[in-house]
Amino acid sequence: MSFDLPSQAKFWGIGKPELQILYIITYYLNNNPLSIDGEDRRISTHHDLPLEDMFLGIEEPYEEYERPHMRLLNNGLLQEEYVCRRKIDWAPTQEGRQAIRDVLHPWSDELQPSWAEESVYKIHTYDRSGRGPLFGDPNEGVTHRKGVEVAGWVLQSMAWTYDMDMEMPYGLEWYPTDRRGESCHDLHVKTNEYMNDVGVEVVTDSNNMDRLVKKWKRFQKENRTNLWIFDRRETACKMYNALYKSGDYALAGRQFRNYSNWSAKLINEKVWKSSEVYPQNEANDVIQTVTGLLEGRGDMLQNLFEDFYSSK
Repeated sequence: MSFDLPSQAKFWGIGKPELQILYIITYYLNNNPLSIDGEDRRISTHHDLPLEDMFLGIEEPYEEYERPHMRLLNNGLLQEEYVCRRKIDWAPTQEGRQAIRDVLHPWSDELQPSWAEESVYKIHTYDRSGRGPLFGDPNEGVTHRKGVEVAGWVLQSMAWTYDMDMEMPYGLEWYPTDRRGESCHDLHVKTNEYMNDVGVEVVTDSNNMDRLVKKWKRFQKENRTNLWIFDRRETACKMYNALYKSGDYALAGRQFRNYSNWSAKLINEKVWKSSEVYPQNEANDVIQTVTGLLEGRGDMLQNLFEDFYSSK
């Protein structure tokens, strides 16, 4: 990248080293690969690395960027957090995401993910021009971003989403909007003629439960199977408890308690059993976590959907 500083950099206290750091982070968040030890690592395919290790992908000495990295952390543009049980030290905060949009906009074309080039991509107004440099939901954190990219990566190669004759997916739409311009699922995935299309929604614990209940009710009206991908199993339990308390979904047996005791498999079984016991409010839901999808990949997802259709 060119190292000419945009005019907005001064406002954010960003110099050339900080700009380089934010560029690497944005490049990776947009699912572009970092080649490390002969392996292409993407946010959609691997656990995330600390920033020092990410610098191996651009063959620059992290030592020259350690102080600028600390400044970005101390100034509140980056923060430490856990993603899929791994600690990272480069997650953009809300202010950090705004800074990225301000200072990296000139490099949006080279930072964009491959799916942003496709005609099916429907764009939100992420910045003044409506185009990058962060592609996706403008308010999403690293866990949400990772969940969407992992889901897209895995789903596009499933046998029931891939057209063997055309040698391409039937259709994968990222961050779609409805006719009113309002956001829908994070992904819409077309499938073969024997299955319902799939809507993917990634949920983190930062989501407002009242808002989630409304979203769940709206999704149930669509002719899709909903693949809910949660940051943690505890968040999944909380959502279904909120649906139970609001009277929108009847759970067979008691509400979820002792969240840590519930695996994704057991949560699915309880939800599917509830739909069987109370068919008047059947839920077309399949549940997994970001970590489970990242580590289990296509085999896990295949088994999960087979179990779902067997429960019908």
